[in-house]
Amino acid sequence: MKNILIPFDFSEVSKNALDYAVKFADKDPLINLFLLNITEEGADVNAIRENFKKVTKKYKKPLSPEIYTLVQTGELVSSIIQLQKELKVDIIMMGTRGANLEEENVATTTSRLVQEADLPVLVIPEKYKKFRLESIILSLGNERIADRSPLYVLLDVSRKHKAQVHVLTIQQQEMAMGYSEDDESNETTLNYFLEMFYSHHTFHESEDIEAGILNYIKKNDMDMLAIMPKTHLPGDEASPGRLTRLLTLHSNVPLLVLD
Repeated sequence: MKNILIPFDFSEVSKNALDYAVKFADKDPLINLFLLNITEEGADVNAIRENFKKVTKKYKKPLSPEIYTLVQTGELVSSIIQLQKELKVDIIMMGTRGANLEEENVATTTSRLVQEADLPVLVIPEKYKKFRLESIILSLGNERIADRSPLYVLLDVSRKHKAQVHVLTIQQQEMAMGYSEDDESNETTLNYFLEMFYSHHTFHESEDIEAGILNYIKKNDMDMLAIMPKTHLPGDEASPGRLTRLLTLHSNVPLLVLD
């Protein structure tokens, strides 16, 4: 993981995401941070660049990641999708203010990006100010993990911070006794790809999958939530798109979307 792209509009939300990204890089000089500001035609680009200098000044320390700044016009999501190829971006880190229950149907910029970007996205909630990365919860559905490549990203994150991965499956129906063939296949995959960082797999029943995940995070004081949307059945009440959007809006810890 070398190149991290951070959409940046100088809001407290984006500043919080930058602060998290710098701490995430953890004095690794091989990691590059790219701050992207999308502006309107005719905007004072020089003024924006000066503001960037003020923001990044405090991070110019020995062994800190290199921070590059980009100013572009256009639409945010399409610009990011284009840049991810040009810059060989490994992951997007983006702040979000979340949403209350009355706003959950709003398609926020963050939730749109998570859905449309074909690479991992780490969403940092506005109210998440600390940095601790000792335990990660990976939420899986009932489907067999078909595309295993996103697990390499989770392994990179776990290895870098020596974080243990707890795997959680929330089922809406009464759980059958024993593992299914898909469960057995997933266990083999998780043990292989996550190596020593794989802790255990927990199964819980809950009519509300999102609530079951968020309750587990709170009860076990987890530091990050990771999801693989394609392992949640499309016909389920919490379909991949809807569940991802809800967790993007409501998670109180950083959300890593592995897609």
